[in-house]
Amino acid sequence: MSVCRPAQCLLTKAASTTLPRRPPQRAFHASAPQQGRKKRPHYPSIKADDLKLLTQAAEAEYPIYDITETRLLAKKYTRSQIAAIKAAESIIDARDVLTQGQRRTDSWRLNYEDDLAEVDPVTDRPERLTGDDIKGPKTFTEANEVERDENISRLATENLAKIYPNGLPENESAIQSAMDAAITQATLDPRATYTSKNPRALKALGDERHSIIAPDLPRVENRMARQARRLSTEEVDDPRQKRLLQYMGWDKLKLRSIRVKTLVSHGVVNQTRMGKIRSNYFLTIAGNQDGLLGVGEGKSVEPEEGRKQSVMSAIRNMRPVPRYENRTTFGDLERKVGATKVQLFSRPPGFGLRVQHLIFEIARVAGLQDLSAKTPRSRNKMNVIKATWEALTNQKLPDEIARARGKKLVDVRKVYYGGSVH
Repeated sequence: MSVCRPAQCLLTKAASTTLPRRPPQRAFHASAPQQGRKKRPHYPSIKADDLKLLTQAAEAEYPIYDITETRLLAKKYTRSQIAAIKAAESIIDARDVLTQGQRRTDSWRLNYEDDLAEVDPVTDRPERLTGDDIKGPKTFTEANEVERDENISRLATENLAKIYPNGLPENESAIQSAMDAAITQATLDPRATYTSKNPRALKALGDERHSIIAPDLPRVENRMARQARRLSTEEVDDPRQKRLLQYMGWDKLKLRSIRVKTLVSHGVVNQTRMGKIRSNYFLTIAGNQDGLLGVGEGKSVEPEEGRKQSVMSAIRNMRPVPRYENRTTFGDLERKVGATKVQLFSRPPGFGLRVQHLIFEIARVAGLQDLSAKTPRSRNKMNVIKATWEALTNQKLPDEIARARGKKLVDVRKVYYGGSVH
């Protein structure tokens, strides 16, 4: 019997006992286990051969300024500013800008190719113009009856020429209805009510782009417009709204610009010795869609009274909401009210509002465009609204954190990429 064999068996056994065996794991699903795969990076790898093509593409898309372009820049910027621009371009790698500054692929992008350098009269809205764009005097006087009739006839003729460029129809009833419509449209035109020595200013009254050049002119209103204005004036005559205007220091126009929406309304019961007293509860949010947000509650036996209480309370409780790039929050937020916990996450441009309906309305009123949220625990409506409001208004700004730590904070996105949203 050889001595090597037992020694070999002992060594083999010792080597096998050094590696511990994993206990058998019970599978909790019927699918077969998959082999572990390496996590792929989010960015594509660039080879050395592709780097040359990328350099050529970057030089073609981002060329260096020539002499003519430098002369054009000298008309708008100083020498120190031009030197700073050249120094920044020499530091920033064009290949990095080409890879990072890709075109948007989200669903909110434009459905046509445009560099937004010019205004397209078909796809874009007309540019809003001011009184400075009109040369000459811009004084208006109210026309007398003779001038008004002449203006109405002239405008009615122009309207008929636009509607029927090839001539009027042969049917007399169609001609009469077209003339009545043209005269009605000419009567509502401000150019028929006022006169001016400057023909450009008078022509601008009929242009929508110049609707703010003469805000003091009374408008020619139809019956529905007069009724709406009467209702709005009656609403402002409410003593509660008068006290609110005095408290906020606002005017009527600014109060009408506030967006208000009631999110929660239900009945409540108060048990007293006289019996059950039923009331109506309302929870309303208010904001200007530009960084102001407020939440208010109201309760009354009369539904309309309770709703007005909640609206006034929401406007009175409005607080500023810090917004990064006027579209999202400064980092991730978390707030807990009662058993409800709300988690808000900042998102890149074009992400949208992917939240539940209550947080969606709050974000839209506050002026946020990119946000996501979670409510992992209780989803009580009132607590969700209050937790979201407290989380948005009590954000910790990066400047405050840097000041507390004694550090200097630099936004790399704005410095390096100029705040580009692409």
